[in-house]
Amino acid sequence: MKRLLTLSVLVSSLGAFAQTSILPQLSFNRVDDPTLDTFTFGVSQCNDSVTVRWSNTLTINLTQCGQNPLKVWATTGECLDTPGADDVRYDDIPALSVQAIRQGTFTVKIAELPGFNASASDGGLTVCGTTGISKTQRICGNIEYGVSSGFGCSTTTKLAATPLKLVYDTAPPVAPTITQYGALDQGVRIGFDTISDAATITVEAKGPTDADWRQLAETAATNTQIQGKGLQNAVTYEVRLRAIDAAGNVSEPSVSVEVTPIKTLGFYGFYKQAGGSDTGGCSSTGLGLLPLLVGLFALRRARKQARSNT
Repeated sequence: MKRLLTLSVLVSSLGAFAQTSILPQLSFNRVDDPTLDTFTFGVSQCNDSVTVRWSNTLTINLTQCGQNPLKVWATTGECLDTPGADDVRYDDIPALSVQAIRQGTFTVKIAELPGFNASASDGGLTVCGTTGISKTQRICGNIEYGVSSGFGCSTTTKLAATPLKLVYDTAPPVAPTITQYGALDQGVRIGFDTISDAATITVEAKGPTDADWRQLAETAATNTQIQGKGLQNAVTYEVRLRAIDAAGNVSEPSVSVEVTPIKTLGFYGFYKQAGGSDTGGCSSTGLGLLPLLVGLFALRRARKQARSNT
């Protein structure tokens, strides 16, 4: 699955009479969710590529003090001022493009990230596809600029970007813990503990004649309960949960519990069960549905009137 990420170059300036003070900010953001600085992927995405978009959103002349390009690279460590020997370099983005075109893209092949071809001293892996691990890599950026004043250009300064994290995750989350459970009409309700490294929780069921487990529903891991439907009443099922993380890794199942779905009568069902009738307005007990509803309405109105008089 391909995902679009964005590298946003944000540069602002404050003017003064004889000197310009530059307050720049260079940052990487995901285009599908700018609030996140992390892209998590797994084994199934090893042959994918990530399209990175950069953009210069404000107007400062980055070329007036020299043609300094925007340098971009990937590393398995922390982002430094310049790429390391084992880092993967991408084509420089010319300063003129950053200023005039203000937007562009470049491609990052996941299988060619430094974590999959770097030396052992850099913590590299053999290939993308190794299982049971979680590893963070970073896309780094750096541009050089100079402050222009009436007396010429100042000393060139390097501006580093806030890194974009690419997390290779093939380690499954821990199995969920069921905290409570109960029967529904043709279904079950299961409560569970929140799991920090999971994205979703699924509920599975297996009946006495089922050959295997089947998934009933899925919910966000930030919730604390899940409901599953599609079961038969009066049949006892084994029910369990699994956790799935953002990279698609699936946990071991939770300890299973036994639940027997039951028929839910509801208000009208209990009314009928007590002898109520909807044909003549009266029941065998001498109380019809209509008088009951009228009485409830009158009681509610009286309580509302009493509150308004206090």
